[in-house]
Amino acid sequence: MKVRPLPADSPAPLTAQPTAPGTQADHDPALPVIIETLRHDGIITARQVEAARFWATDYRIGVLGLEDPLFDRTSLGLSRRPLNGRIGSINRYRHIHDIIGARYERVLIAAMIDQRPLPELARHAHHDPQHMGQVIALLLDFLTRHYDAMPGHLWRG
Repeated sequence: MKVRPLPADSPAPLTAQPTAPGTQADHDPALPVIIETLRHDGIITARQVEAARFWATDYRIGVLGLEDPLFDRTSLGLSRRPLNGRIGSINRYRHIHDIIGARYERVLIAAMIDQRPLPELARHAHHDPQHMGQVIALLLDFLTRHYDAMPGHLWRG
């Protein structure tokens, strides 16, 4: 009698379709308009944009409880890998939250998660709308520096 491997004995086939040129992948959501505008105007750098995206991903996974879009789907049963990834996101989120505080976290949430327009973002943050771009740039620079200096154990997961 010939033994056939069961589907659970091998990785699940990838179901993700390649993205067409010019479209966004699921794991690479479109930038909020305000962030794209600041990047286009040269107020923020590509590193700051990546730090903002990374923070938003950790927030979505660790706080909102969404799935990790970069986790490869395999049939590993009750694997610890997704849980470890979620714990890593939570730990990085808490580390940044403890550093920047609730007030500036609300600015990041309004800009990156809620995608509020600049006037509403300025009103929400109690800042002058003319200086809100510089406030976001300073906050993203701060975020970039703290990700660069983040302890190694927070990158696990």
